[in-house]
Amino acid sequence: MKLKDSLFLLFLFTIVKGFGIGEHLPVGGRSMAMGGCSVAIADFWSISNNQAGGAWLKGISAGLYAENSFLLKELMFQQVGVCLGIRAGTFGLMVNRFGDNRYNEIKAGLSYARKFGKYFSVGVQMSYLRINVAENYGNKNLLSCEIGLMYQSPNHLAIGVHLLNPIPVKITDHPAELLPVIVSVGLSYRFSEMFIATLEAEKDLEHKLLFRAGAEYRFAKSIYARLGMASNPMSFTFGFGLEFGKIKADLASEYHQSLGFSPSVSIVYSIKTK
Repeated sequence: MKLKDSLFLLFLFTIVKGFGIGEHLPVGGRSMAMGGCSVAIADFWSISNNQAGGAWLKGISAGLYAENSFLLKELMFQQVGVCLGIRAGTFGLMVNRFGDNRYNEIKAGLSYARKFGKYFSVGVQMSYLRINVAENYGNKNLLSCEIGLMYQSPNHLAIGVHLLNPIPVKITDHPAELLPVIVSVGLSYRFSEMFIATLEAEKDLEHKLLFRAGAEYRFAKSIYARLGMASNPMSFTFGFGLEFGKIKADLASEYHQSLGFSPSVSIVYSIKTK
């Protein structure tokens, strides 16, 4: 391997280590624009963010998401997903990829969510994670799971809890390294048909408590504006959404004071069934 490639991989590993292999990555332009808040929001991207939120989905939906962290092609993240909401519950399938040809992570997950009563839902997901490193570093294949809970009260308050990697999964033996166990708790409140605000906290065993906050304002029937922020490290987010019949498009960007912008876009196509 050339020296510049070795140095690049060392630099890339440093960045990836900072993000954390197997961490909770909020998906969807809507969530990203609201500071990354996602566990107390029920929409299509709940199939990744908090599977319990998928229990409120009906019909067939498919979506695409792409995020370019700090405008570096080596830190590209893409995801595709589909879900089917029927009387027996909601089934979801997602596949995402992070990185480039020299280092990448591929994750595929199959989820199921179901409502219990009018206000409470539970969701679970089984996931396959493959870590690929160029040249002679090899790859790793792992299995993990996720569990989500959500409560949506009749007075417009929603509470969500998401647990990622609750069962220890070993990445390496020497030194011993495990996929992070991450707990996220969030709440959202719909003040009116036009305005919703949300707060969220996330914690794992190695990093400081992370806080997120966001808000969404609906200007018209199909136009949304969103703002948010997140701590550890401090960053700010913004974006907007548009609806065209069965299609929803969301654009967002995160701004880090030192590393710059991380734009993202998502598109969802939904067909509701009786």
